[in-house]
Amino acid sequence: MKKYFQTRLEAIDWVAGYAENEGQFEVLREQLEFNFIYTQTYFLDLDDQPAEVAWLDKRPTPGFLH
Repeated sequence: MKKYFQTRLEAIDWVAGYAENEGQFEVLREQLEFNFIYTQTYFLDLDDQPAEVAWLDKRPTPGFLH
């Protein structure tokens, strides 16, 4: 499902209410920015699965990400 927005502020407000955690907020914000850079349109392409951030470093996860 694609969700379109008229302004960046409208989009960020929607993302803030939709995101379940800070990582998901960042992923959606980055997608929003990417889409705008390449299409000049504010939209999100939302899947059935919420966006997530994966920590692939072998070091322990930093405390601020817990």
